Amino acid sequence: MDQAPSREHRRLFMQFVAKCLECGKEYVLEEGEKPSDFQCECGGDLEFKYFPVKSLKSRKIYKTVSLYAFSLILVVFAAFVLFNGFHPFEHQTNVTNNNTTTHITNSTYVSNGITFQYPAEMIQINNLNNTNRWGLTDPVVAFYEPESNKTEYDDVDTYFYIKQRSVSSLDDQLSSYRGAIAKMGQTEVSERNITVNGMKAVELIKTWHANGKQFKALTVHIEAVPGSLYYRIGCVTPADEFESNLPKFELIIQSFKIF
Repeated sequence: MDQAPSREHRRLFMQFVAKCLECGKEYVLEEGEKPSDFQCECGGDLEFKYFPVKSLKSRKIYKTVSLYAFSLILVVFAAFVLFNGFHPFEHQTNVTNNNTTTHITNSTYVSNGITFQYPAEMIQINNLNNTNRWGLTDPVVAFYEPESNKTEYDDVDTYFYIKQRSVSSLDDQLSSYRGAIAKMGQTEVSERNITVNGMKAVELIKTWHANGKQFKALTVHIEAVPGSLYYRIGCVTPADEFESNLPKFELIIQSFKIF
């Protein structure tokens, strides 16, 4: 007798058949039945063999079709990655502004007791001691948007910074900031109360001229812990680029948290 297939192979693809060597009659053994349970009516000797079941061919077809389907899925996914610029280790964030949704690929900053998301193309500024850029108090972190061959030491046009403020109330923080704006000859455009991840905050927008350009800044003053912990997020860009960069600034502000 041929070598018996494995139990799993028999169950899926084979049938155990008893065939009479005298009259040729065949008997199919069901699961659990033994060869000793069978005897041909003519009394002839029985030969026991495994034969492929009729569904074997259909099983092969199913397996082939499944393989082609899986390959097709991989091709479609690869095409999506190629044409949509998908980055598996970066986030895709949708920011809605003025009824327009902007897709922003972003990274996450986690340090100095704060965390936020920022556009992935922006570069962190290492030299935080730059009074011409953000005043006397150094920020805890800052990033700029690359342009041409400029580095952080050049006059970059679009950037943001986050400062921790030593004040006792949100009103004190805003009062001090308004005084600084007036002293530098800048103009306040608007002001409104907002919340940032449950924290009380005030959004203030201002404009000014420098190096032959008009700049516009979106600043958000945040009361992280009432009476003890306050932050200011300052987002700066040329005035004519403010609307296009606004979704990026909103991403930073809306994702800001303390830990």
